[in-house]
Amino acid sequence: MKRSYIYIIMCSLLLVACSSDDHEPAADSSATVAFSAMMASENGFATRASTPIDNPTTSAFGQVMTLTALQTRGFGVFGCYTGLYKYMDSNVKPDFMYNEHVSYDAGSTSWTYSPLKYWPNGEGTVDGNMGKNKHYVTFLAYAPYSDNSTGTAGYCIPSFSHQGDLGNPWLTYRLHTNVDEQVDLLYAAPQLDQTKPTNDEKVTFNFQHALSCVGDKITITCSQGMKNQVASRIVGGITNAQVKITSFSIKYTLTSKARLVLWNNNAVNWQTIMSEDPICTRTVSIDDPFTVYTNGDTGSFVIDNKGVFYIPLEQEGYTQKAELSISYCISTYNGSVWNDDTDNEGTATLTLHDYTDAYKSGKHLYLNITLNQMNIGFMAAIAPWNAVDPVEIEGEEE
Repeated sequence: MKRSYIYIIMCSLLLVACSSDDHEPAADSSATVAFSAMMASENGFATRASTPIDNPTTSAFGQVMTLTALQTRGFGVFGCYTGLYKYMDSNVKPDFMYNEHVSYDAGSTSWTYSPLKYWPNGEGTVDGNMGKNKHYVTFLAYAPYSDNSTGTAGYCIPSFSHQGDLGNPWLTYRLHTNVDEQVDLLYAAPQLDQTKPTNDEKVTFNFQHALSCVGDKITITCSQGMKNQVASRIVGGITNAQVKITSFSIKYTLTSKARLVLWNNNAVNWQTIMSEDPICTRTVSIDDPFTVYTNGDTGSFVIDNKGVFYIPLEQEGYTQKAELSISYCISTYNGSVWNDDTDNEGTATLTLHDYTDAYKSGKHLYLNITLNQMNIGFMAAIAPWNAVDPVEIEGEEE
């Protein structure tokens, strides 16, 4: 009985000791926590915040996060204080900062927030050694800042893990119902186990794109056989001929909602969640007719700024895909008026998972459409977000 009693006392003391760091840290009022931001690039080097946060050639559809947008809307920060022990994702919570809104002050050209937080003063014990020991804080961030309720960011980022939840902080993201108001999403590489700096060093977030994009650039070309057919129409009083698109639309079936874990130990950050609306559809169309090819020219037409964001993750049982519907004709010119001679209609389906890297964050799927006499070729080229020239990847064509 005495042994059991002593054992219980020892266990109680151990529990008290283990919980001693689970409190607001003693702060050093002379050392405030300060932040800065930069943007990750595909080659591993960071682009400092004095340059655009995305490549200037990136289209302006929706709300793509540029440097100006980041400075205008700010970012959210979660801070996990772990005391004398380094970050363990199963036993932490954002008790130091919780969705702290960090905004840009143009006057001082610095990132600010209020009220200010101060670094832990470093006092404590490790393995029985008294003295000034390092106290750790881990920071995680996302952008644009969301308060869960207002504006497009509030709609697209509607919820977060709770402040008292143990484990890596996460946010929920959902695609906007309006393609023109879709919100880009960034997240930063975690700043693990940060300690009070010896000078004015800042905690620097290296942001990257969490979503991917499809259809930002659509190229329509004519096959050589189609060009030959156009040339064959120039007979009699016909002086010219061309291929004209009379209707064009792409219907996307996409994952509507998912969870982004702000750090997942270098594993996939996106996770599926139970949802009453696991998929959604978005349609991009062009109502006005346009010419793809006129006899003798290069035979190519590019559509920009019509892309949609997608979550690079499939819900079980649902396939993310793009379904193309197109009508086109050969139109001839008799010297005074154009006449539409031949009508063609076609459909084609492209499934996103047929393309390597399509389900990695920060990728573009550019669409390549080829018009033939009897059918349509529908392929994709994949590229990093900030690349100018995509690398074509073979995929299934229907």
